[in-house]
Amino acid sequence: MRARPLRLLTAVVTAGIAVGGLSACGLTRENFEDDATLSQKITSVRLDTGSGGVTLRGKEGATEVRMHRYVEYGGDRPEGATHRVENGVLILNGCGEDCSVAYDIDLPAGLPVTGGTGSGAVKLSGAGAVKVTTGSGAIDLFDTLGPVDVRAGSGAITGRGLKGGPVEAETGSGAITLTVSSPQDVRAEAGSGAVTLTTPGSGRYQVTAETKSGGQDIAVPNDPSGTRRLQLKTGSGAITVKRS
Repeated sequence: MRARPLRLLTAVVTAGIAVGGLSACGLTRENFEDDATLSQKITSVRLDTGSGGVTLRGKEGATEVRMHRYVEYGGDRPEGATHRVENGVLILNGCGEDCSVAYDIDLPAGLPVTGGTGSGAVKLSGAGAVKVTTGSGAIDLFDTLGPVDVRAGSGAITGRGLKGGPVEAETGSGAITLTVSSPQDVRAEAGSGAVTLTTPGSGRYQVTAETKSGGQDIAVPNDPSGTRRLQLKTGSGAITVKRS
């Protein structure tokens, strides 16, 4: 009977050591948020983040950049800014190992956006030309004003109100859903996932569509002499083309 308290004490001590070990290994994570306003002129944005999402909203008439940052980390708290401005380019960086930073930013409309994230979703509205990649994370575009070239290792790609030029979208795994506001060249390829395109009916298109597993519903006729090209491909999934 006297052995029970000893066994209980041993279990408690062991559990305490285990919890302490987990904390020491950096499994306990902390976070903080902050805000910044940039008054200098910004001509473009470059993404260079390891982990964390990015949301950029282009605002007509805006003259400054308003940034909200959410940082989550294990170990020592990261100090200092994770962004910088070089020759008018706003560069959004990561925050090091065992750390992720998410950006939510309002800025002037029509700015080109380049670069990418290792892991995290990218949401852009009111941007100019876009050339962005994610290793893992969705890409969501709205009301872009320039050419679009986006690629995701894994994640869905969605684009609405694309009106500034040719569109290229590619993902290893995930659906691609695009709506263009004017007749333009579109190339969309998914390793696995449905591809859906809505395009104005006024255009004349050369259409190629290929899927290894899935149906096709193409509402736009293939015109060999068309001035625009629609190239759609998926390894597994349906392909749908609609007229707006």
